Amino acid sequence: VISEAGQKTGRQEAKAHTFAPLYGATGYGRTPAEARYYEHFIEKYRGIAGWHRELAKEVLTHKKITTPSGRQFAFPDAKRRGNGTVTNFTAIKNYPVQSFATADIVPVVLIELHKKLKPMKSLLVNSVHDSVVIDIHPDEISQVTAHIEDLNLNLKAIIDKQFNINFNVPLLHEAKMGVNWLEQQEV
Repeated sequence: VISEAGQKTGRQEAKAHTFAPLYGATGYGRTPAEARYYEHFIEKYRGIAGWHRELAKEVLTHKKITTPSGRQFAFPDAKRRGNGTVTNFTAIKNYPVQSFATADIVPVVLIELHKKLKPMKSLLVNSVHDSVVIDIHPDEISQVTAHIEDLNLNLKAIIDKQFNINFNVPLLHEAKMGVNWLEQQEV
């Protein structure tokens, strides 16, 4: 992949830059093309910076943050520094995103997939961070793929119902299939 500014970028590297601004990363210390990307990201998604400020205010006021699932992260020693920044700001921005995705949304997905796969020969065998591993019986490939597509289409409604929120962050899904980890293809 070649970026708009002509900088060659691999898929994994691009993926890292896609998520980094969500956790508060900036273009500081990056290449000019990357710095421009971060500036454009912040301009386009102005609400993220505001949300980061709300999280910092919550920590300074209550010494903790609470995710939509009710999970809490304590920051008892948080304070505003003389230069206006807040201590532990990277963790304050990161914890609610990472925990809600990995500790809350993934288990909901696992439960939904388990329900769909229960009458089948295919099995859920593992989850790794935000990935789900399914051992698919050869006769059930199209059925399992259809279940995954259905889950993807209905994921927002499932999350909204489970956590009583209006989840407005798009989730990007990708699926790979293969006989082993090295021989996978996107489906």
